[in-house]
Amino acid sequence: MNLKITIKNEGDANKLILVSAIGLLESLENKLLTINECQQYLFSPYSVSILEKEGLEKKVIEIVELGCELEDVESLFPDDLDIEIRKLKEKAKRVLKKIKFNPDFNEDRKWLDQY
Repeated sequence: MNLKITIKNEGDANKLILVSAIGLLESLENKLLTINECQQYLFSPYSVSILEKEGLEKKVIEIVELGCELEDVESLFPDDLDIEIRKLKEKAKRVLKKIKFNPDFNEDRKWLDQY
């Protein structure tokens, strides 16, 4: 399978990362994914470095960085894990709400394609 994701502007990139983070956190909270799986998808230092390199918003990168720390919370404070997941999910939602609508948005534009 060869899928390609093309994001044409910073606003779309910030939104896609936040939506992905919220979905991962929801899945983690509901025991549909493990922390390890979430790290493989997004919550890793590698992802943080790519997002920084691409110039995403600092608050978006911070959400991903905090997601990287969930493994530490799980091992050191397992009773606090669900609380930290919910807090991070709510923070991601607040940041997402603040990203302005892109007036150049084209409904025919696709970000997912095959190559």
